[in-house]
Amino acid sequence: MLNHTNGGQKKEFRKGKVAFWIWLFPAIIAYGLFKYWPMVYSFILSFANWNFVSDLKWVGFRNYVDMFSKTMFIKGIFNTFKYIVYLFPFFVILPLVFAVMLLGVRNKFAQEFYKTLFFIPNILALSIVCMIWLWIFSSSYGLINNLLTILGIDTVNWLTNSKTAFACIIVVCGWKYLGMNMLLFIAGLLNVSQDCVEAAYIDGANGWQCFWRIKMPLLAPTTVYVVITSVIFAAERAFTAISVLTSGGPSYTTTNLSYVIYEFAFKYYNIGTASAIASFTSIFFLLLTIIMMRTMGGFGYYEE
Repeated sequence: MLNHTNGGQKKEFRKGKVAFWIWLFPAIIAYGLFKYWPMVYSFILSFANWNFVSDLKWVGFRNYVDMFSKTMFIKGIFNTFKYIVYLFPFFVILPLVFAVMLLGVRNKFAQEFYKTLFFIPNILALSIVCMIWLWIFSSSYGLINNLLTILGIDTVNWLTNSKTAFACIIVVCGWKYLGMNMLLFIAGLLNVSQDCVEAAYIDGANGWQCFWRIKMPLLAPTTVYVVITSVIFAAERAFTAISVLTSGGPSYTTTNLSYVIYEFAFKYYNIGTASAIASFTSIFFLLLTIIMMRTMGGFGYYEE
């Protein structure tokens, strides 16, 4: 009787396993076709010369060697690291500060109101946000220049001036995503055990010591996630803001690696070089992410 029961369970398990893969198979095919195959094909194209219409000409590692002689590529690398540094306060420091401040607000209605106010920009598509800021930064009819005119101050060509264009991208991207990271930090802080906090206060710790020695270590998983996504943003998601506001100019001062890939692929039709830069960027940031996770302790916190 027992063997018969076990045999029936195994048979049902095998049927369930087959059904599982039958239902999952279409999703795997679609995901692989539209997600992973383009990555593989892009890597293959990085070893060839192609302009969408000509025949493929295999050139080996020449594209990888030649891309380092391209001024736009070098500027893209440099600017990508600049984006990482300058967006760090907007993506990590300010969201954490605002999260701590909002959790200290006693009035629940006021707390929810400010959460909503900060989060609203994140609901909008980045392209819409950029169009709003395009109007604000406009040199002829922009809100900022109109205010400067009223105050008797000389106007500025914000998006075409090499001294201000980069800062404009930082402000737009920082304003857009600050609220999301703030809510992530709020969720992380609410997940911190209050028993640990109360025990620290009982032992004589002040507010700063409690935050730095207790809450920050327990907030490590959230912090690691926010830092890693912020770094990836500088190489990838800032593309929309760059494309809409400055088109990488003036003189490549606002371009980054993702926009460099776009320029080589769809402006100069140099698919081989664009694919080589894309492969280089993917591998570089994969290694950077692994290093950050190793040095920052990954997504988990373990007591010793």
